[in-house]
Amino acid sequence: MKNNAIYVFILFFLGACGPYKYAARPAAGSEGEFVLSSADFRDNNLMPRAFACDGVNISPALKWSGVPSGVKSFILTMRSPDSASGDFLHWAVVDIPVTTSGVERNTKFPPNSRELKNDFATSGYSGPCPPSGASYRCVFTLYAVDAVRFNDSPAPLDDFLKDHTLVKAVLTGIYKKR
Repeated sequence: MKNNAIYVFILFFLGACGPYKYAARPAAGSEGEFVLSSADFRDNNLMPRAFACDGVNISPALKWSGVPSGVKSFILTMRSPDSASGDFLHWAVVDIPVTTSGVERNTKFPPNSRELKNDFATSGYSGPCPPSGASYRCVFTLYAVDAVRFNDSPAPLDDFLKDHTLVKAVLTGIYKKR
């Protein structure tokens, strides 16, 4: 019970920190100023415990801007390239409408968006979970794609992204488990 109160306080504090949006630089080769940002952490800096498996395990607030023309939908992934099993998929959301410009902390995406199964074999967000003392990079990548829907077959998600990505934006958080 005491831990829950601490997490609520942390979340309240994060929300009360103001409207600051910490932006990541656009990915190499991207057009214009396509930027992915979060009110919860700065690019290449520590993520709060609330977003990890030993915290509340909720998704951070995300916002994007500078969408180029020709985009028909978005796909969001969060991966940990530092995990023991390699490039671990924590979150994948497809079919995000082009009219969407972000999501609040711990909220669902708009209707028609779909959360795919991650490498934990569950749908939805599953935060980083490194061993005690270890740290993982958590790479959030937003892909602006030229297709309205991701049709699960015949191509897997990575192949679909190779064929349909117009531009991408990357935001990296770092989580160190105590």
